[in-house]
Amino acid sequence: MSFRLGDSLKSSPWLWLTGLVSASLLLFMNLRDAALFASLTQGRSMPDQDFSSTRESLLALKDYLATRPEAANVLRAMHLEADLVLPAVLTVFLILLIRRLAPGAVVYGRPAQNLLPMMMIFPLLYGFADYSENALGLMLFPPASPSPATAALIADALSWATRLKFLAMTIAGVTVARLTIARLSR
Repeated sequence: MSFRLGDSLKSSPWLWLTGLVSASLLLFMNLRDAALFASLTQGRSMPDQDFSSTRESLLALKDYLATRPEAANVLRAMHLEADLVLPAVLTVFLILLIRRLAPGAVVYGRPAQNLLPMMMIFPLLYGFADYSENALGLMLFPPASPSPATAALIADALSWATRLKFLAMTIAGVTVARLTIARLSR
């Protein structure tokens, strides 16, 4: 199987564009937002990057951010800027990548193209979970001020949305790796 960059760019410009935009947004968010948030919060990670977060840890972060408005503003800006675009672009990239890799690949003795609808579930689930996580974060952290009972419910939902996001992303990544291996081995 030969690979030529020029041919690939001509036949899949949207795949390349969404991949480059996704990578750029991830890099931007980690270099600007995550680093600034960590410096303003004495090394804490953003809740979007902590898949082991719990209701208690998120409520503690909410209370901490109430005393650190600069850090709360960084988190809010991330949700309303780069992280507003990233889930859509990354979802489209994963769907295009899976659609590009599926033809000609054989998975578990079956043509991968026949399994395409099932393989699309995980990129879509990732996008849904990431947007849910963003909305829940905006409802929980300052300047939002939910009641204690509502904050506890939002914190629970946020911790599960973060886990679902990472799970769906991992399965989509494994699917891409499996299709790549199947195509290379034919």
